[in-house]
Amino acid sequence: MKTLTRCFFAQSLLLYGILAHSAADPGAAIAECRARYAEQPAEHIACLERELRAHGAPLAKSAPSLGSEQLRTKRPPETVDQASVAIENVSYGFDGKGLFSMTDGQVWKAVESTPPEQRLEPGKRYAGRIERGKLGGYRLYVEGTPRMVRVTRTK
Repeated sequence: MKTLTRCFFAQSLLLYGILAHSAADPGAAIAECRARYAEQPAEHIACLERELRAHGAPLAKSAPSLGSEQLRTKRPPETVDQASVAIENVSYGFDGKGLFSMTDGQVWKAVESTPPEQRLEPGKRYAGRIERGKLGGYRLYVEGTPRMVRVTRTK
């Protein structure tokens, strides 16, 4: 009985020392995960997530963005109905459909052709907003232009 108690006490003390050391130095815990699970990527990620939770670091969540459900990713559906945008570049294809590149990296494409006299100037920056349509789809409103453009998000 005494031997069993001593073994339990020794293991508890060792475990406490390991946990105290990893709590004091998160870099050591990360290095330990890397060394222990170098050949097993799934276990390596699980170990890193356990260490993040143990050190109180919240796991990152991406904020919803307008039109994200149109992208081919596994993002959660968003709840945004309107967003202000800064249009960095505009180009038009041979079919007259505009391609709008935003400063935040989003790319939106017009669903219908724009007449040449109503097109935006390429290379010029514009401000605007994108709204969710009442019956689906999205609408781009560019400041200073009277026309609305139906768009779909491509990137």
